[in-house]
Amino acid sequence: MCTLSIPVDIFTFNIAINCCCHSNRVNYAFSLLATTFKHGFVPDVVTYNTLIRGLLSQHKSAEARLFFANLIKFKEIQPNVVTFNTMIDGLCKTGHTDMAFWLFRYMEKCNCEPNTITYTSIIDSLCKRGLVDDAFNLHSEMMEKCILPDVWTYNRIIQVLCNLNRWEEVSMLLNWMMEDLKISPDVHTFTILVDAYSKSGKLDDAKHIIQIMNERGVYPNIVTYSTLIHAYCSQGQMDGALAVLNTIKSKKIMPNCYTYSILIDAYCKEQKLDIAMDLYRKMASEGLSPTVVTHNILLHGLCRLGKPMEALTFFYKIQGLGHKPNMVTYETLLGGLCKNHYVDKALSLFRTIECNGLIPESNTYNIIIRGCLRSKKYDGACKLVDKMVDCGFSSDAATTSVLRHLLLSKAQDPTLVALYQKCLH
Repeated sequence: MCTLSIPVDIFTFNIAINCCCHSNRVNYAFSLLATTFKHGFVPDVVTYNTLIRGLLSQHKSAEARLFFANLIKFKEIQPNVVTFNTMIDGLCKTGHTDMAFWLFRYMEKCNCEPNTITYTSIIDSLCKRGLVDDAFNLHSEMMEKCILPDVWTYNRIIQVLCNLNRWEEVSMLLNWMMEDLKISPDVHTFTILVDAYSKSGKLDDAKHIIQIMNERGVYPNIVTYSTLIHAYCSQGQMDGALAVLNTIKSKKIMPNCYTYSILIDAYCKEQKLDIAMDLYRKMASEGLSPTVVTHNILLHGLCRLGKPMEALTFFYKIQGLGHKPNMVTYETLLGGLCKNHYVDKALSLFRTIECNGLIPESNTYNIIIRGCLRSKKYDGACKLVDKMVDCGFSSDAATTSVLRHLLLSKAQDPTLVALYQKCLH
């Protein structure tokens, strides 16, 4: 446009800056800011709000705070409620609640009235820190200023009250929300309640919430149903869990990987691995790609049933299909192999970890070292301890306990004594 002498203005630049920020190219956005000055334009509050949001979206909260402070200091702009909300939300999401609260009070001094979004950001952050009473105080302040909370505000408070088992206050807040303010709970509100009742063992209450949702025309989604399935599974009521799964399908709601992973995990814990594998295959037939979590659940189930070689075969099979393992995958297999005395297989697998772009952690080393010690492969254990120490890791209590037990029976073994001293060091 500039080359063709097509006129541009500050609105053109704002659109381009916004595009760069959404594309995670905030450095380009600041280059465009410099270009606006070269063209003789004065950036407006929208320009700066966009740049602050761009910095925060790339987790550059320190740079955003400095940029915002300089804008205020040099009076480049008169910040509006969007400016403050952007900064406050960014501070809250990075754990700087105290700083966000200070800015919240500062905006009032600047004659900039907070709105529902401002209050909700602070309330959300307070709730995440477990400061529910402070959140309630802020909620009361909102009401006094005739700033009406929205359903998201209440969802955050209800969530933390449920976590603290403060059921009377949950009931009070729901009544206040629906009867006095005429704010209808959304699917997220009800899902919070289903989850909370389920975790507290109140399965009947959780099912009643589903019934209320249907009566109010707020239809449960896959997250709600998955939560209910988890509740049935945690109480060993697998028939009930499968009934919910069938209900989901009858309503043309597609189960997702999380739904199936819950069921697979429950059947593995009940040592019904055949059913778990059937569900795993059903996922694939429905076009779902199992996640690393799903695979780890199955591998753990096989190892727990004393079938580490079957687990290893399954591991190589899924690798061949392009599924990437994580450190939990390796630690599950290493633990299963060592526990069942396949230490040589475990050592071979251990050597492949870095080939998959992963770095063994402290727990990984300790698992394989304990396996070597129990199989009397002391030289192998010694080399692994040296490597572990070089990586800056140390032995854990379980490894030290195994060494101490071996020393009681073989007090004169110089290799074990040396190993024990290294672990203590």
